Amino acid sequence: MVIRKNALFLLSPLFFLAACSGDGDAAKEEKMYISSFQKKEIYEIQQPAKLNVSRGLIVSNMNNTLNINEIEKGLMNLSVEHFSPNSFYMEEGQYVDKKIINQWLERKTEEGLGLNPAKTVSTGNILDDEKENPLILSHVLEQNYINKKSGKIEGMSLAISLNEYYDIRVSDENGLIYTDQVKVDNNDDDVNDVEKYGKKIAEVIVQQIRNNETMPKVPIYLTLFQESNKNDILPGVFLAETYIDEGKDRIDKWLAIDKKDYTFPSDALYSLDQDTYGKLLTFKEDIQNNFNHLNPKMLGKLHYENGKLADIKIEVHAPLINDTELIGLLQFIGTKLNGILFDYVPVTIRVIDQKQDIGIVLWDPKEKQIFATPI
Repeated sequence: MVIRKNALFLLSPLFFLAACSGDGDAAKEEKMYISSFQKKEIYEIQQPAKLNVSRGLIVSNMNNTLNINEIEKGLMNLSVEHFSPNSFYMEEGQYVDKKIINQWLERKTEEGLGLNPAKTVSTGNILDDEKENPLILSHVLEQNYINKKSGKIEGMSLAISLNEYYDIRVSDENGLIYTDQVKVDNNDDDVNDVEKYGKKIAEVIVQQIRNNETMPKVPIYLTLFQESNKNDILPGVFLAETYIDEGKDRIDKWLAIDKKDYTFPSDALYSLDQDTYGKLLTFKEDIQNNFNHLNPKMLGKLHYENGKLADIKIEVHAPLINDTELIGLLQFIGTKLNGILFDYVPVTIRVIDQKQDIGIVLWDPKEKQIFATPI
């Protein structure tokens, strides 16, 4: 479907602002506004770009693309606090290679370097033994940060990925394959056994890196990432972080990371934030009632940090919508959004025709404006 860019709306909390004078001006202003709204600290990649020395391993080690995307992007976003994008390039990991990672992923033995739990019991049933001793460490992701002036590495970030669920796939001596799944932390206490184990092996990882002569002696930012289940529609979460100064080989303290995503609609979001859930439900019903002939569907992803709502992203699916209907829908969404405004929270609403983005509505809490345009 081809949409003509024949409209650009900027809405203040109270009224429509003047539209642009022509298609060229509209497209230019649209591009500038969206770029400004979405702007955040992003690393430049050190050129010539280098491949990660463990390239490809993350795909086989982690259970789905949602978790892979989250850990890669999330580690960069968290690293900003320690290695400023104004002063540093980001470079794919060049030191923690496949051999090192595979050694860490092995089960612990007296003579080996494995960091996954050893098998403490042997029942003779291969599947039961795996359930009793689930693998927890799944991957270690490395990123390097290069000083823009000197061209030297001056920082390393590591994300230790941990299984919340262990997906078992083992074979016996006859070659028969057995599969199952077990939750790593299956007791009802208040301790996250996944996080507890991650902090334990993080100490070993830091010491081994510091004792490895091929590794740069630079500050290390390290975080723990807990993968979501392979069939979940949301990625996993970062649990905790720490920073190890240059020359140090131990972890002094951990800081909790409280950043979580919730879908709308979902029971989890309703239990967490009934007020926001109610506003979004009303918003959804208003769209469906006024554009019933389009049979629109609405889905949302809400991001919370330290228990507070930080970002809202919404998809409105309207198959086979035409140009006139799209403009009307964008105006309606903008007007309704003005009525349920989250003053301090950025909101991005994408209108989708089948699989193609055809319109966008943005609420900018800094500029106190609503922006809407066909794409």
